[in-house]
Amino acid sequence: MNLINKRYIDIFEQYIHKGESTPFTIGTLVVCALCFLILIIATFTQITFSHPWIYYSSDQGFIYAMKTVAYNPQFPVMIFIIYLLYKSYSFLVYISYLLCGFFIYPIFAFGGGLDYVQNYFFGYLLGFIFAILITGKILKADNSVKSRIIAGTLGILSIHITGFVYCIFLAVFKVIDFNMITPIFQVLTASKIIYDILFSILALLIAPYIKNVLWVCMRPISSSKKKLKNSHKRNEIVSDNAD
Repeated sequence: MNLINKRYIDIFEQYIHKGESTPFTIGTLVVCALCFLILIIATFTQITFSHPWIYYSSDQGFIYAMKTVAYNPQFPVMIFIIYLLYKSYSFLVYISYLLCGFFIYPIFAFGGGLDYVQNYFFGYLLGFIFAILITGKILKADNSVKSRIIAGTLGILSIHITGFVYCIFLAVFKVIDFNMITPIFQVLTASKIIYDILFSILALLIAPYIKNVLWVCMRPISSSKKKLKNSHKRNEIVSDNAD
């Protein structure tokens, strides 16, 4: 009975992700395509929610109210994709997203085409590069809850810092007016970054469970069969010794 249980445990363990690198399989490419689609959907998705908020007024002092937020989840979705695919295949999704927006269809937040490099939001898309490098490296080294929180926070910060620096770059070369930098920062960073960090951390907390489901099709089949064959052989040896 114990041998049978051990055999089933060995079979089930094949389908659990244990920190392995993302392999090149048909399943991985399918997941990449799915992530590409999710990133596009997130670009045009707006979530509206309310939460308690305290602000200060010179006339009335501290005021408690409910704050309504119209939120776009594109950045946390990118962080989530980085966990699912790690660095190399996250870059594949990211590059596919850029190429599609530049040459095929305007899937960026404010349009598309090569002229989009003059748009202030393009700097935030460039920030995805640093998010993939930083977040991917941290998650690959350590998958603990603490590391996921740090990875999500640093990934979001890298996106917003790159976006802000790119706005300054556009202003220096007179693509946009310097007076636009502050409003852009307030709308895209100051009013959004806390939500981006919180939702990214939440996404990374549930990501391992999603990846275990997707790992069923992403895992390298050949090595899995080899492990299963070795497991059967080991169990047969133990059974023969027991007899």
